[in-house]
Amino acid sequence: MQAADTDADCEKKTRPARALMNRKDGSPMFKKILALAQGVVGLDEQAQLKKGLRGLAQISPALWERACEFVCEGRQEGVLLDVQAAAPRGGTLLGKPGRLYSHFYTHNLSNKDGALANESLRHRHQFYAQSDAATLDAALLVRLGKLLQAADGGDTLERTGAAVPQWLDYLLGDALFASFSETRAQATMVNRRGWDVVLLARLLAADGEAEEGALQLVFERRELNEYVRDNCLQRLLAPGALDAYMLAHAAQVEQLPTLLSASGKAQLARRLGAAPALADAYAAILVRLAVDGGKSVRIEAAPHLAAIPVERRAVLLQQCLLTGKTEERVQAAELLGRSLGPQQGALLEQALAQEASKPVQAAIRNALSWLGAASDAGAAELPVPPLPPAPPAARLGDAALQLLQANHAALLEKYRAEARQEREDNQHAKHKYEWKQERLKRYEAIKPAWLEAAIRVFNGEASKGEMQPLKNNQMREPVELQGKLAALPDFGVAHMARWLQATRRNIFHFWHDDFFQQWLARQDLSTFDLRLLARAMREAGDEHDSVAMACMGSNWWGAKPQQVLAADMVWPLFAERPELIEQGLGLRAVERRQGVAPELGPTLEVLATFPVLPAQWLPRVMEIALGEGKQHRASAQQVLASLPDIGKRVAEALGSSKQDMRIGAARWLADLDYRAAVPALYQALDKETRETVIAALMTALEKLGEDLSPRLSPEILLAAARKGLKGKAPVGLAWFAFEALPACRWQDGTPVDADIIRWWVVLACKLKEPGGNALLLRYLGLLDAAGRAALGETVLRLFITEDLRGPSLEVATAEAQARAPQAYLSYQDQARRYPEYYAALGKMSEEQVFDQIRRNKMAEYLGSAIGEKGILALAAHTPGHVAISLLQAYMRDHYPRRAQIEAMLDALADGYDPAVIQLLLGIARRYRTASVQEKARLLVERIAQGKGWSHDQLGDRTIPTGGFDDSGRLDLSYGERVFQVTLDGAMKPRLHNPDGKEIKALPEPRQDESPEQAKEAKQQLSVCKKELKQVIAMQTARLYEAMCAGRVWPAQEWRDYLLGHPIAGRLVQALVWISEDDAGRTLLRPSDDGSLLDADDEEVALPEGSRLRLAHASLLDAPQIAAWQRHFKDYKVKPLFEQLAHQLPDAALMAGRYIADREGWVGDTFGLRGAFGKHGYQRGQAEDGGVFTEYHKDFISAGLRAVIEFSGSSLPEELMTAALKTLQFYPLPRSWRDEAVPLADVPSVLLAETYADYLAVSKACGGYDAQWESKMPW
Repeated sequence: MQAADTDADCEKKTRPARALMNRKDGSPMFKKILALAQGVVGLDEQAQLKKGLRGLAQISPALWERACEFVCEGRQEGVLLDVQAAAPRGGTLLGKPGRLYSHFYTHNLSNKDGALANESLRHRHQFYAQSDAATLDAALLVRLGKLLQAADGGDTLERTGAAVPQWLDYLLGDALFASFSETRAQATMVNRRGWDVVLLARLLAADGEAEEGALQLVFERRELNEYVRDNCLQRLLAPGALDAYMLAHAAQVEQLPTLLSASGKAQLARRLGAAPALADAYAAILVRLAVDGGKSVRIEAAPHLAAIPVERRAVLLQQCLLTGKTEERVQAAELLGRSLGPQQGALLEQALAQEASKPVQAAIRNALSWLGAASDAGAAELPVPPLPPAPPAARLGDAALQLLQANHAALLEKYRAEARQEREDNQHAKHKYEWKQERLKRYEAIKPAWLEAAIRVFNGEASKGEMQPLKNNQMREPVELQGKLAALPDFGVAHMARWLQATRRNIFHFWHDDFFQQWLARQDLSTFDLRLLARAMREAGDEHDSVAMACMGSNWWGAKPQQVLAADMVWPLFAERPELIEQGLGLRAVERRQGVAPELGPTLEVLATFPVLPAQWLPRVMEIALGEGKQHRASAQQVLASLPDIGKRVAEALGSSKQDMRIGAARWLADLDYRAAVPALYQALDKETRETVIAALMTALEKLGEDLSPRLSPEILLAAARKGLKGKAPVGLAWFAFEALPACRWQDGTPVDADIIRWWVVLACKLKEPGGNALLLRYLGLLDAAGRAALGETVLRLFITEDLRGPSLEVATAEAQARAPQAYLSYQDQARRYPEYYAALGKMSEEQVFDQIRRNKMAEYLGSAIGEKGILALAAHTPGHVAISLLQAYMRDHYPRRAQIEAMLDALADGYDPAVIQLLLGIARRYRTASVQEKARLLVERIAQGKGWSHDQLGDRTIPTGGFDDSGRLDLSYGERVFQVTLDGAMKPRLHNPDGKEIKALPEPRQDESPEQAKEAKQQLSVCKKELKQVIAMQTARLYEAMCAGRVWPAQEWRDYLLGHPIAGRLVQALVWISEDDAGRTLLRPSDDGSLLDADDEEVALPEGSRLRLAHASLLDAPQIAAWQRHFKDYKVKPLFEQLAHQLPDAALMAGRYIADREGWVGDTFGLRGAFGKHGYQRGQAEDGGVFTEYHKDFISAGLRAVIEFSGSSLPEELMTAALKTLQFYPLPRSWRDEAVPLADVPSVLLAETYADYLAVSKACGGYDAQWESKMPW
C-alpha cells in the first residue's frame, strides 16, 4: 500500500502546481487544465485537508492514509467501516466535527490527543478558508462528510432537524462552526466562499438526494436549543446566493411552510421580510406565516407585513380571512384590525356577514372595535413643536485643561499614598497584594498629551488616534472626577456627546453613565428636549439612535429618560421618528442596533408621554390592552385611559370568545369607572358560564356601585356551588383538607351549606388572586364575624402547613444515621487543616453533628402551596393576633420564601385588621428582604389612600387597643360576675375579680354561669395579652423612628390618637416631648393623671395649633438634659427608649459623606453579627462569591438607609476575622448607582442615633489594629 504523504512530500508536490497556477497564461488549454485541477481539489488544499484528518493517525497511521485516499481520490471506500468501528474516538481526535454550537474542550483528553485534535481542526479550517466551495468537486465534499459521520458515529452530532442525510449535517457543522474552535472566528462570505444553498443543492444531487432538502437545511431549527438557534448557520442566510436561489426556485419556496417546524418557519419569515425582493415575490407566504397556528411564527412574521403595500396586504389577509382554517381566520381578522387602511373596515364587515364560526366572529368584531376606536378618536392634530436652537458650544480652553491636570495630580497623590501603605502592610501580611501599586503605575503612565487630547475631544478637534488612550478607565477618571469638568459654565450638550462617543464602548448605556448623570443633574429637566441630545449625539458620530434606544431598549438598572423628563421633552423625538414606535409595537420589523432593539414595555411608556395618541397606533394599543398577554396590559390601558369614550370600545370586548379578554375588559371597565357599561356587564354575566369570568364580571359590577344582593342569596350561591363542584377541581389543591373547614353562619345567624364554603375555596384557587378580589371579599362579607374569622384562620393554617411540609422525624433520623459519621470525620479534618476558619466545626461532638444533619433534613421543603395562593383570599379576616403570630414565625424561619410571604400579606391586608396594618407598617419600615418590604409599602399605601391618610396617620389611627376601653380597662363578663384587666406601671396586664382583688387567672364558671361566656372571656384575655405585647413592640419602634426622622404631630392628632389611646398613651408618658408654636417651644411629659408636666413638675398647657415632636439630646442643652434625667429618676419612670444620651459626632467627622473613626477596629464576623442584630441592623445583599460587606437599617419616614460597612463575611456565615469600616447614608429606595448622602443632609437626631450604633458595634471589636487590612480574608 502506498504510504501517505508527509508534510514535506506535500510541500514538494504542491510547488509545481502553485507555479502552474501562478502563470500568466491565457491559453484555452491552460484554462481547461486549471479548471479541471480546481474542480477536484488544489494540491495546497489537498495538503491542508490531509492534515485536517491527521487525528485519525493516533488510531492507526494506515487508517489515516486510507481515509485520505478515500476523501481526496474516492478510493478505499471500505475505510468507512473501519473508521466507524473506532467511533467515537475518531470523532474526538478530529475535534468533534458534528458540533453546531458547543465548543471543543480537551481537558479530558491526553495532551497528545488534544493537540492532534486541535491541529486537525486548524488545518480543516485552512482547507475550508482557502477553498472556494463552488469550484470544488461535490463528490469530494460528500465523501468528507461521510468520513466525519463515520468517525463520530453520531456521538456529538448537533442537528438542525432538517430532513437531510447525516453526512451533510456533519459536513456543514464542521465547515461553518466546528473548525473555528481554535480561531473563534465566524463563518463569512470571505473565509467560507461558496458555502451557500447552491452548494447544498449540488451536494445533495451528487449523492442522489432531492435538492429540495437544501432550503430545509438553511431554515430548519427544530432540534436546536432556543438559545442558540438564531446564531447557528448564519452563513447560509447571508444575502446574495440565497435570494437568487429562492427567486429562481419558487416551487421549493412555496412548499417550505408545510415542511418546516415552527422554529424553521420563524427563520423563513425573518429572512423573507428582510429582503424586499423576497417579501414582494412571496408576500402570500409571508401573510400565511403571519396567521400561522404557531405563536412564535406569528410574532416573527407579523412585523414584516409592513414590507407589503397596504392594499396588497389587505387583499392577502382577506383571502386568509375567507378561506383559511379557523385559527388562521382569527389571526387574519386581528391583523386587519391592527393598522389603519382604506379597505380594512369594509373587508371585515364583508367577512363578518358570511362567517359562521363564533371565535372568528368575535375576532372580527374586536378588530372592528379597534378600528372604530381610532375612528372615534378622529384625526386629532398633533403638531410637533419646533426644535429649539442648540445652545452655542463654547470651546473649552486653558481653565478646563488646568482642571484636568489638577484632578490627575490629586489622584496621583491619593494613589501614591495608598500604594505606599500597601507596601508597608505587605511587610507584615500573610498574603501580599500589589493591585494598588499596579494601579499607581497605570496612573503614572498617563501622559500630559492625553489630557490635552481629552480637551480636543470635547472641542471636536481630536483625531481617532488621539481618542484611543481615552477609552481606558484610568484615563477617564481624572477627566470625569466628581463631575467637576461638567460643572464648568461653558460645558454643554455637544461636549458631553463628543466625549461619550469617543470613550464609551457601549454607547447604549450612556444615559446611566455616572459622568452623564452628574452633568444631567445640573440641567433644567423641564426644558431638556431629547431631540437636542439626539442631534448632538448624531453630530458626534452616533449611528445607532442611542438616545431613542435609551428610552425604548431593555434596562434594569435605572430610570429611563421618559421616567425622568417632562412628557413634552420626550414625545416630539418619537413623533419625528414614528418607525421606532412601530418597531416597538410590533407593527414593523425590528432593526437591531448592536443587539439593542425597541421593546414593547418601554414603547408604551413613551406613548404615554404623547398628549394625544396618534390614530395609526391606536388599534394596536387597543389589542395589547385587551389581549391575552398580561405583562403589558396595564401599561396599554394607561395609554388609552384618556381616549374619548374608550369605555364603549372596552365594553364591546365583553363578547369576546377569549376568556382572558372578557376578564380584562370587565376589570378595565371597573378601573375606568365607566358606569354606562353596567347593562352590558349584566348581559355578559347572564350568558357567562366560566366561573373565573363570572367572578370578574360581578367584581366589576360591585366596583361600579351595583347592589348584587339579589344574586347573592343563599339559594343562588348554593346552586352555583353545586354546579361548580361538579367540575374538575384544580389538581394542585389535592392536599387541601376540606373536612377541616369550619361550619359558618350567614349574617342573620342561619347556617351556611358546607358546599358553598368548599366551592369558595375551589373558586379562590382558580382565581389565583390572594388579595384584592372584590367578589370573594363580598362573599366573606355575607358571613358573620365569627365565621369569617374561623374560615380565615383555617385556610391560613392549612396553607402554611402544606407550604412547610417536610420530611418526617423518621426519615430525618435515617439520613443523620447514614451521614453523620462521615460528616464528623470531615469536620475534624477541616478543623485540623484550616483552624482559622473551621475551628468551630472541630469542636462539635458526634451527637451535635447528628442533630445538625437531622435538623437540616427536617428543614427541607417537600413541596409548596404557592401554586394555590388564591385560597389565601379567604384568609383576609383571620384574627389579627393569630395572623401576626403565624406570619412572624413564618418570616423568621422561612424568609427566603418571598412569594409566599407576599401572598399572605396581600391577603391579610384586605381585612383591615389594625394589628395586621401595624405589622405591615413595621415590615415597610424594616425587613431583611427588599421585595417583601416593597410589597408591604405598597399595601400600606393602598390602605392609606383608601382612607385618605398618610402612612404615619394610618399608623396612628390603627393601633390595636387589646380590648381596653378609653379608661384603660377591659371587662370580662361571666354574666353577673365581671372581671377587669388593667395595666400596671410596667405595662403588664393585671387581672382583678369583681371585688377588686388581683388574681392570677380566670376561674372556672359557676353552675349558674354560662360556659360559653367564660370561654369567650378567657379567649378575650388571651387575645389581650398577645395584642398588648405586639402593640408595645411595634409602637416603641414607630416612636423611635419618629424621633429619628423628626416627625411632627399636630396637637389635636397627638391628643386623639396617641395620648388618648389606652396603650400608646401609656407609652408616650415615658418620653419627653417638645411642643412648638409661634411663641416658642416647651418641653413636657404626659403624666398618668392626664396632665402635662415640665421638668420641674409644673403643669404646662398645650396651646391650640401647637405641634409636637419627640425630644432628643442633640436638640437640648446640658442643663435641660440633666433636669429631665432628674425628673425621670424622681418619678421612678423608666424611659421607653434612650432619648437623652446620644450626641452628634464631632464637627470634624461630619464634613463629608461618611464617618470612619472606627475603621480598622477588628473583631470577628459572629461578634459583629450579634452586635448589629442587637441594634436592629440587617445583613446587606450578598455580592459575587456570596460575600456581603454591610449591615443596614432603614428609616422609611426619613427616606434614608443607614449603612455600616465592614470587611465582609461569606454565606453561609463562618467564624472569621472582620473589621469595621464606615457609617454612611443612602436614599430610599436605594440604587446601586446612588452616592452616599452628605452628612449635612441627614437629620441630626438620626445621625446622632446611628453614630451611637456605630460606636456600640465597635465595642464588639477588640480595638484598632494598624495592620487590619492585611489580616482580612479578602
